[in-house]
Amino acid sequence: MTVEQDDQIRDHADPNWFRQPTRREHWIAAGLFVGFGVFFALLFVIQRGWWFRWVVIGLGVISTFHGLRHALDAIRTRKSSRETAE
Repeated sequence: MTVEQDDQIRDHADPNWFRQPTRREHWIAAGLFVGFGVFFALLFVIQRGWWFRWVVIGLGVISTFHGLRHALDAIRTRKSSRETAE
């Protein structure tokens, strides 16, 4: 990679586009992922007798787990913003 290419990449890596999610965005993502997890769990119950239901519950578990991680990130963001304000 040449210096010119490296400069072009830095020009395209705009921090307004590529930034960390805000606390509000983490909560929105947490709600969506947990909601989808509940949806997949209900779909698992409805699809009784069909082998693919095990894939559906797997998606539900993964989605719920990912939503809980977003909620933890939102809580951590709040704690770190309080510590820096003091």
